[in-house]
Amino acid sequence: MRVSQQSHRASLLAANAAVMGRIRDTLAGVGPDAMSRRPASGGWSVAEVLEHLIVSADSYLEPMRALIEGNAGGAVNSSATWKPSLMGGMLAASLRGTRKLPAPKSYKPGPAPRPRVLEEFLRRQEEAGRLITDAGGMDWGRVRMRSPVAPILRMNLGDALTILVVHAERHAGQIERVLKAVDIR
Repeated sequence: MRVSQQSHRASLLAANAAVMGRIRDTLAGVGPDAMSRRPASGGWSVAEVLEHLIVSADSYLEPMRALIEGNAGGAVNSSATWKPSLMGGMLAASLRGTRKLPAPKSYKPGPAPRPRVLEEFLRRQEEAGRLITDAGGMDWGRVRMRSPVAPILRMNLGDALTILVVHAERHAGQIERVLKAVDIR
């Protein structure tokens, strides 16, 4: 389904700001020790979820930064439309779903999340917002990049920008569930 690229860009910017605020508000007053607690039933701690988001975002941000700074694909006018690719659309749809999905091995958090993991996550999402803004004049459907997880697969720039925001939205809910499970909220 084709959508106005300009309206999709605006909705991504709003959704990115909202998810950053949601996670920041959810974790206000939650210290590093509490963020490191894993639920008794298993699964990642809040800090590990944030580390996962950082690792996955980094794999997208670097190639997107290069594409956008190189301004590949030329400028588009304000009436341009965007359509997700088959792969990008399927990935975004799966991230919007409620079914549990295994993280690719390369996106699993290491033995210990980095210091200031919340601030580092927010820094990546702020960069995602800047890239969404900076890419506004590009044709998101024509600019292509390899999937960071499976390089044989290709997606368009709009897919990658969408996935960054949708992925953070998905894990915002997980963070809230983990805090309840470890009796923090």
